[in-house]
Amino acid sequence: MKTLLNQPFENLSITTRKKTGNVINVHLGCKILLLEFHEIVYLEGDGNYTYVYTTQGKRYLVSKTMKAIQKILNADFLRIHKSYMINPMHLLARINPDRVVLNGGKQLPIARRRIVEIQETLAGEYLNVG
Repeated sequence: MKTLLNQPFENLSITTRKKTGNVINVHLGCKILLLEFHEIVYLEGDGNYTYVYTTQGKRYLVSKTMKAIQKILNADFLRIHKSYMINPMHLLARINPDRVVLNGGKQLPIARRRIVEIQETLAGEYLNVG
């Protein structure tokens, strides 16, 4: 084992990835998974932790608040509720005034105090809402 530690690093290749601000790190044991904003369908806050739901149907736990993740992603996620933030790229429809449907059929609530704000945002940019 001692001989391995004294070996030069000439065969070591390091792959660097340019940080764009639209990537979050998810720790999976000894591995780090990089999730880009277009892979994320929605985020669910749970205190100082956030669950990240992806297009592959997987859920990851990140030890950051949704507010911190929103700053890291630097993308146009919509905060529809105290506990939910959605990626509008994966928005299918808005049903009733207080619910949205995402890819995969997941329905999430819209907070009462955010209904007008979300309606204006969706009508102007993402959906043809009347």
